[in-house]
Amino acid sequence: MKTFISFDEALDLTLAHVSPGEAEILPLDQLTGKILAEDIAAKVDSPSVTTSRKDGYAIVSSDLSEATSEKPAELVLVGQLSAGDVSDFHIIGGQAVRVTTGAPLPKGADAVLSEEFCEQSEDTILAYNTAEKGRNILERGTDIRPQETVAGKGEKLLPALIGLLASAGLDRTAVYKAPKVAVIASGDEVVAPGKPLPDGKLYASNMIEICSWLDFYGLSYFAVLVGDSKQEIQYAITSRLADADAFITSGGAWGSERDLILDVVEDLSWQGVYRRVRMGPGKPVGFGLLEKKPFFILPGGPPSNEMAFLQLALPALMKMKGETSFSFPVVRAQLSETVAGHKDWTQFIHARLEKGKNKLIVKPAKLKSRLISMARKDALIIIPEGWEEWNAGEIIEIQLLNPEFPPFRFDINKAD
Repeated sequence: MKTFISFDEALDLTLAHVSPGEAEILPLDQLTGKILAEDIAAKVDSPSVTTSRKDGYAIVSSDLSEATSEKPAELVLVGQLSAGDVSDFHIIGGQAVRVTTGAPLPKGADAVLSEEFCEQSEDTILAYNTAEKGRNILERGTDIRPQETVAGKGEKLLPALIGLLASAGLDRTAVYKAPKVAVIASGDEVVAPGKPLPDGKLYASNMIEICSWLDFYGLSYFAVLVGDSKQEIQYAITSRLADADAFITSGGAWGSERDLILDVVEDLSWQGVYRRVRMGPGKPVGFGLLEKKPFFILPGGPPSNEMAFLQLALPALMKMKGETSFSFPVVRAQLSETVAGHKDWTQFIHARLEKGKNKLIVKPAKLKSRLISMARKDALIIIPEGWEEWNAGEIIEIQLLNPEFPPFRFDINKAD
């Protein structure tokens, strides 16, 4: 097992040891946010027949080649069609059929004249404009052809793409199963929210935040609190091995006499990949495989716990869900003040964003407590290993964590 490795190596090793899960077939109404496990070929033409793009009259274009407002063409009205009708009309020169948007085009017609260029009497129309062949017509299969690939394996299914699958004739498809994650928080000092809080105890905020992130990204989980007991910890793990696809433990990562997680998993023949990473916060994080299932040991300190989860565990879980290139959005912003890094590790700094004139401003979140700083951050300033500081006024890339932050678009090279 490697120890005290760089953050970049830790991320690479993590992702190298996980892969997308099994596929399952789900109906369209359960696909939102899922990842396609196969290429999708259309089953039908869309539209299934040639249709009208406008409310108007289906005509033979040559009948209107000389029509003008001063010299309208007169056509005999022989019927009407609406969207969804089955057309049995076959018109010839001198005839027209009233059509609504989406109505099938009658045989013999090769254009549709918009209704604003017509005047209708009981059984005739006067056409005041030309309509060349193909005007206001949507040919069969214009949008989708059978066997045409409309979506690819690995694509995320958002509402518009799911609508396209429906148009292509699908009612279900294969997607990757999201992993089920066992979240185990350890420590005699940790209390479940809602229970009385004795002196010296604290609520299981780490566990709650991890579960909230999992829920936000469509990952199922079950969570449990255990005390500082090898027997309790071992039972919490082994009793969930059959059902969980991945494990996250919170607390007990440093290896002191009360940090028992590593001892327990090593007794269970854990295959350690790395332990301790050159990142701050988050250094005590560990990762390995237990019965081929990813197992993350996260530190108990809230900032370290959160950062290790966001930067290492979450990308791995999202890859298991099928998102092989998951990352938080990166935007460019101007640094409001000089920030210090550390040449020996990658430094993550909580940051707040503000709208400047023609630019986005990022500043360190210097709030009254670490917990409030965690809760109120919009982004992270990431100073790579080997860099000691970034200066005020520099344009830097930041990692955007707050999905509700307005997507400002500025020319960051313009002055205020």
